[in-house]
Amino acid sequence: MITRLRAWADTHTSEGRWSPVAITFHWTMAALVLFQLVWGWWTSGIPVGGDKVAAYQLHADVGLLILLLAVLRAIWRLMIPGPVNDADDPGWESTVSRITHFLFYIFIVGLPLSGWLMLSATAPEMQLMLGGVIPAPRLPVGTLSQEGLWQVQWAAERIHFFMIWGITFLIMGHVAAVLKHYVFDKDNVLPGMLPLVDELEGEPIEIIPESDEEEMPRTKTLRRSDRRKADD
Repeated sequence: MITRLRAWADTHTSEGRWSPVAITFHWTMAALVLFQLVWGWWTSGIPVGGDKVAAYQLHADVGLLILLLAVLRAIWRLMIPGPVNDADDPGWESTVSRITHFLFYIFIVGLPLSGWLMLSATAPEMQLMLGGVIPAPRLPVGTLSQEGLWQVQWAAERIHFFMIWGITFLIMGHVAAVLKHYVFDKDNVLPGMLPLVDELEGEPIEIIPESDEEEMPRTKTLRRSDRRKADD
């Protein structure tokens, strides 16, 4: 089965593109991480009460979903190698790219784990749900003393805080690097992670205006699908 998956993915990676599965993982997790950053910031300003608890509940559930997706994405990446594109050219940029992706995995795994640990230590009554569907257990810290629980919560909270800022700066650097590749280098790094679209191609055809007014002929380029219909 893995051989078949690799053969299928190779039809994409051989053209310098990521596979549709990898692209889906990337953009889904990117959207969820951005949601978490905004939602977490908004939740911190809610007055103490039921609304704040509900907001933290959603924040925790989405975080566990990101953790699951990160594990699945890592498994997929180990089974199905990515493409070799312009970002892999020898040099310091390639080295920085590999370090950046390694740090992304650390933050994407570390943030949900530290949040999970915080809630397990200080809010054992809160039922965590994986993606709001599957119940998630409490991490095994219940046998600690009250002082031990507060120490765990203190450490996890600070890890969570610094990782929030770490992934925020990492995202800004990542976006800047992508724009540099696309705008200045004009290479295939960004297109290789975008979903496939029906690109424009074909020879221009003349469109003769129906009005009696003098107009210059215009040209229109057919999409690939429209060109096939025309050929039929």
